[in-house]
Amino acid sequence: MNHLRIVRAAALTLALVPLGAATASAARRAPQGPPPPPKAANGAKVTTVAQGVPTPTQFAFAKGTVFVSGAGAEDGSAPGGVYVLASGRATRVKGSPKSVFGLAWSGGTLYLSSGPTIAAASGWNGRAFSGGFKTIYTAPRGFTGFNGIALGPDGLIYAGVTMGEKGDARRVAAPFAQSIVTLRTDGSDVRSFATGLRQPWMLTFAPGASSPLATALGQENLGRKQPPDYVIAPQEGDDYGFPSCNWSTPDACASFARPLSLLPAHSSPMGLGAIGDRLFLALFTGTGRGPAVVSVPLAGGSKTTPLLTGFAAPVVALGTNAGYVYAGDVTGAIYRVKP
Repeated sequence: MNHLRIVRAAALTLALVPLGAATASAARRAPQGPPPPPKAANGAKVTTVAQGVPTPTQFAFAKGTVFVSGAGAEDGSAPGGVYVLASGRATRVKGSPKSVFGLAWSGGTLYLSSGPTIAAASGWNGRAFSGGFKTIYTAPRGFTGFNGIALGPDGLIYAGVTMGEKGDARRVAAPFAQSIVTLRTDGSDVRSFATGLRQPWMLTFAPGASSPLATALGQENLGRKQPPDYVIAPQEGDDYGFPSCNWSTPDACASFARPLSLLPAHSSPMGLGAIGDRLFLALFTGTGRGPAVVSVPLAGGSKTTPLLTGFAAPVVALGTNAGYVYAGDVTGAIYRVKP
């Protein structure tokens, strides 16, 4: 799964389930109500926080303000960007890029990834960033694009680098491709952090942790049952071995770093966040019964426990804040639940 596949899936779903964030053609059809929220396995109330974020991808939480990034529709009819959630509405922040995949907040600054760039925005006044959006890093020619980002306790930005269009089953010869990189918040000192990852997608830091957590997507050309997707807790210098190691044959992976959790093939873990001793994951495809939010032990292990099921469309974004799990699906709806 890559940028284009997620955006195409979003465009298809938006055409089928028109909402406030739907394409212009969908908006011309007879209005329909919002999709029903998913169901919580623990019986907790699931609140629809807002609607209208075209392909929500990652959350950032800033002293009571909730930001969410939107990748946008592939045909451009529903632009993405940075959205702020308030009073049941999602409002696009003026000046934000038209497609944003990663968000992270630190020290009064919002950092975001958009294609080959990392940008920063400061001076939030409740409606806009007075300092605007300023590019702090532009990747070199041939770069495949950034996925999710996270701010580490060391003050560095951690970012996943996408595989590109030809990387499903092979290594891509492009700058930093199929790796996690770090850089300073001024955009300098870009370094490889972990390698051998076909498609590192989203990242987060558990409270008190010094190393990130990240979701990683396996190959798509080996049938329905192989290889597994997984979650990693990488240390600097780790090599996860792709393409010679994809965990369909564990013996081939003996000399490489081991994932924290192995997940069912093509379950497609997207966003993630930690509360207590549990790690919560948005599964774009799910484990056989449709898109879902599940949890796994933060200490490691592959047993998934359902939290949210019954989404109207694939779920991409997930974040945790103040004891709540936030999730966003490709209809543009954002939900919140207490696990």
